[in-house]
Amino acid sequence: MKFKQSTTIFLFLILSAGVFAQTIVQDDEPNQTRSGDFLGIRLRSEIQAIVKEIERKCNKKILAEFINQKEFMLGSSYISDAEGIPVVLIDYKLEDDAKKLEAVAAHELLHLRLRVNNYPTFLFSPTVQTAKGRAVDVEQSTANDLLSLIEHRIFKSEMERFGLNKLLDLAGDTAKVAKRRRGEPDEQSDSINYARAILEYPNQKDVEEVARIYKENNWTRALESGKRIADFISQSNLQTPAAVEAVFLKCIMELYRPPSTHTFKLTVDPQNKFFRRMIIGTARRAVQRRKRG
Repeated sequence: MKFKQSTTIFLFLILSAGVFAQTIVQDDEPNQTRSGDFLGIRLRSEIQAIVKEIERKCNKKILAEFINQKEFMLGSSYISDAEGIPVVLIDYKLEDDAKKLEAVAAHELLHLRLRVNNYPTFLFSPTVQTAKGRAVDVEQSTANDLLSLIEHRIFKSEMERFGLNKLLDLAGDTAKVAKRRRGEPDEQSDSINYARAILEYPNQKDVEEVARIYKENNWTRALESGKRIADFISQSNLQTPAAVEAVFLKCIMELYRPPSTHTFKLTVDPQNKFFRRMIIGTARRAVQRRKRG
């Protein structure tokens, strides 16, 4: 990875067209959505409580919409930069599957609850360059996936308590992608996918299947790096925002391994008003001088 210095900070402004507000009102109001309804389904009380917490701390209603998500994605969520509005987007294919719709909605709401409780997001500085271009352009999605992996670990027990993991088992996706890319070199995203298999696949045979395909692809680096990242996450106590920042930085160092003269650093984005965002930048390592005897 190459690095160069700049004082410019590039910020994402994520907008969504056609999103509508969830109406959480009293049951006795005529011609209105019942209290607890979300995208046409009635959320269980524990999940309704998460909705209320998010809306109270944002001081805004959650906006929700069905959209066409990317392959292997069922939902996404964020807080808008411009107005601080919490947004949940669910794939159209779940519109008629109430159980899975509630599972995906709950999953995204758990991510948003972390956001309103000062757990950070991470954005590459435009000063960070890779062989393929600016990291913010070509590697930001991998950083986002790493954060999701860490956050899944934080609310894993809640997903299990709600019984949602059984409805959202994604085992097999990583194997399909790896088979499709046979003959290509491994990438940082492959390390994240293997770490996800280790941390989230309920069946060890599925994890072993991913490892077998990686070995056939000669993806040794992704196997080793993914295992270390899974260990970093599983062995960390992630109950505070500071702890998340520390393990994220440790994983980024493992993923990209900057030259010995540099290291990664995290700085607070001062321009973000509605949630905590850390800018991923680089710095020269301090040179340790030997003391003269």
